[in-house]
Formats: sequence, C-alpha cells, structure tokens
Amino acid sequence: MPNSKLNPAIPQLPSGDIEKTAAFFETKLNFEIAAKFPEHKHLIVRRGAAEIHFWQASTEEEAKAIGSQSSCYIRVENIKPLFEELKNSGAPFRYELTEQPWGMNEMQIDDP
Repeated sequence: MPNSKLNPAIPQLPSGDIEKTAAFFETKLNFEIAAKFPEHKHLIVRRGAAEIHFWQASTEEEAKAIGSQSSCYIRVENIKPLFEELKNSGAPFRYELTEQPWGMNEMQIDDP
C-alpha cells in the first residue's frame, strides 16, 4: 500500500471584515494576497510556506467571540530578523520576542 504524506495544516480563521484583514496582513505582516473570493467571503494570504484562510463571520462580534478562542502558530527559522521587520512595520504585539521556558523563541501578534 502506498504511503500517504501529510502536508502542513492550513488554519481557517474568522474575520469581522475581509478587506481589513487583507490590508492588515499585506501591509503590517508582509503577506501576499493569494486569493480573494468576494462571492464566498473568503480570503487566502500567504508568506513563504505559511498560508492562512479567512472566512467572513456574520458580524464583527461573532468574529471577535470566535477569534478570541482561536490562534495560529507559525514556525519560523531565524525569527529575530522577522521580529525586527514586524516591529518596524508597527504590527500590534500581544508580547514581543520572548524565550519561553520550553526553549522556543516566540512572539504573538494581535490581528485586529
């Protein structure tokens, strides 16, 4: 039997406003807009191997309620230059680059 190969998981997150989400990821995080599907209220952003899909929530309140319980973890090689780039772009950090007790260097950005 042939072996199957799993590819990276792609998060699908809610957005209160697809256009604002697209602008934020493009201008603050330097992602490319890979695809927009206005008729389906769906957005795909990509940077390197990282890809994130967004769907339009019914209301901003719904997006915030679901989004506050959701997150996306992206593994990065050589994270310090990326941190500096994002800091210079004005990205809104929940916390800046920090070495965690489990040995990972992590930062967290809030997606408005």
